[in-house]
Amino acid sequence: MTNCDSENEMLLVAALKIDSHEAFVQIFRHYYPDLVMFASRFILDRETCEDIVQEVFVKIWSNRKILEIRTSLRTYLIHLVQNLALNELKHRKVKTLYQDKNHEMILALSAEEHMFYTELSSAVDTLLANLDPAVRETYVMSRVQRLKYTEIAQRLNISVRTVEVRISKAVSYLQRNLSTFRSIFLLILLSLYK
Repeated sequence: MTNCDSENEMLLVAALKIDSHEAFVQIFRHYYPDLVMFASRFILDRETCEDIVQEVFVKIWSNRKILEIRTSLRTYLIHLVQNLALNELKHRKVKTLYQDKNHEMILALSAEEHMFYTELSSAVDTLLANLDPAVRETYVMSRVQRLKYTEIAQRLNISVRTVEVRISKAVSYLQRNLSTFRSIFLLILLSLYK
């Protein structure tokens, strides 16, 4: 990188810090294609790569006032993309393991247990459909997508406390409305240990 490029980057970052939309657009247009290409080293799905890079730019804009770039802007952006891509890979591995374990568990169920599981799953789906959309979305992000509360808060642009409250509402609602399944579940558990 030449001195001119480095100075131009520093000027763009300085302008970004004082809310220059033009500087942001310039940075975005200049780096976006290369960052998507870089993300594709980790993730093969182009749409996910684009999502990752867009998330980086959302972070850049959201944190523009407090940006501390000690390297080149390019290196800084690459580092952010790499971290998000690696987090996505970890998330996918955990999700795959979880799905595989659930699949194995379901295959091992007896006919009665399978019917119970199917009925319970259907009841949960129905109850979730009746929840407030914001509460349902937060619950699904936590329990199905396995996101951390901080990740959910960032994605939904809400506080971690709001995430906690929404999850608590969803869990309480499900517990209240699934009480009939609790006694059936206990009977199945007892039958397994005879």
